[in-house]
Amino acid sequence: MARRAERTVAAASERAPALALLEVNSIARGVFCVDAMVKRAPVELLMSRTVSPGKHLTLLAGEVAPVEEAMAAGVAAAGAALVDRLLLPYAHAALAPAIGGLVLPGPLSAVAILETFTVAATLQAADAACKAAEVALIEMRLGQGLGGKAFFTLSGELTDLEAAVSAAASAIDPGLLFGREVIAAPHDDLREKLLF
Repeated sequence: MARRAERTVAAASERAPALALLEVNSIARGVFCVDAMVKRAPVELLMSRTVSPGKHLTLLAGEVAPVEEAMAAGVAAAGAALVDRLLLPYAHAALAPAIGGLVLPGPLSAVAILETFTVAATLQAADAACKAAEVALIEMRLGQGLGGKAFFTLSGELTDLEAAVSAAASAIDPGLLFGREVIAAPHDDLREKLLF
């Protein structure tokens, strides 16, 4: 079982793009940073939006070297407005689709939710969770309407979810973890609500 999981992680890492997140405390400066980043290197802009309380998030994807170059340009452009940043050189392939919206999983035999105080911590934790066990990332909510907090939802077998949540919590600073829950057998009503 461990060898199969190692092969799965290695294969996902080889296919997955790099992700870079930049958070600044000024909306105007955030837009300026986006422009600097996408002009610097050939990257895909996944997100450029405001979050409460008046901050700006930028999320990029692409090959490792261009994403690193774009991130350097964004950090330089942010200057003193920089709040947080995260570079995931070999992000798990499940992250980018979940950022774009709800990913429909198979049957929901068990569900886990992990909530953090920052967007960067949620991305880092979700990456660690997906690499640690055979779980499906169903949803990520990054800051918008959450006062700057973020969370993600996973589905899978109970033992896999427990391993994934443990890895996720270990991957981030304990002070950034707001809450985590594992639901062994969600009620049918909850299953339906999680999918819409």
